[in-house]
Amino acid sequence: MEGVNTEFSRENYAKADIMRGKVMLLSFLISLMLGILSGLLGMNYTWVGGLLLILTLIISISLIRRANYYTKKSSDYFIAFLLTLFTFISFWIIALNVT
Repeated sequence: MEGVNTEFSRENYAKADIMRGKVMLLSFLISLMLGILSGLLGMNYTWVGGLLLILTLIISISLIRRANYYTKKSSDYFIAFLLTLFTFISFWIIALNVT
């Protein structure tokens, strides 16, 4: 194939892995904060929690789009989506059940 760079670079891969880790950590922290906030709003404001979930997912995907690294794959978007979704829902449930 012409125009395809088949040479593997450890340096580019290491930089990409570090950037991917930072993006995932930032997605986790944002969804943690917004999930707890959504849970503390209570059941009367469930629609606000839904909006916060959508906002969190948009932020997560946009973080990956903004991160410029060489080995970006489509699975990175799926992993960030699942991480954000499950983290948000988990901390939302925990915050709802505070005694």
